[in-house]
Amino acid sequence: MPEKMTDEQRRAFLAEGTRTAVFATVRPDGRPHAVPIWFALDGDDILVNLGEDSVNGKALKENPRVSVVADDPVPPYSFVSVEGVAEMVSDPDGIRAGSESIARRYLGEAGQEAIDGWLPYATSPGKVIVRVRPERFVAIAKVGG
Repeated sequence: MPEKMTDEQRRAFLAEGTRTAVFATVRPDGRPHAVPIWFALDGDDILVNLGEDSVNGKALKENPRVSVVADDPVPPYSFVSVEGVAEMVSDPDGIRAGSESIARRYLGEAGQEAIDGWLPYATSPGKVIVRVRPERFVAIAKVGG
């Protein structure tokens, strides 16, 4: 039977391992845009690194509402869906701090050299950190029984 996750279970699920999420925005013409992303958590906020002039970046300037979905594709299957409002952080210290959190999550096992190799890209001109401030969660464990 599917089970609703507690807040603690939801946070643990989102913080676990190197699972990616799908980040969805709405383009100015109303079409959806969804892409897989690396992310990190800061409390309940989700941090994402992206280009300010990317499709997502441009969409967020028009409409900051987003959806982020992470799932476990292994039985018994689980997922967390987050709906919220995104804030673009363009402060260099904020970009570096958020990018380091993301790098530690996804590149930590590869070592500091891998992290140091990714950070110049993640903090290059035009890059921002998007802080998603959640307004609604749907977090279900054991979807497949």
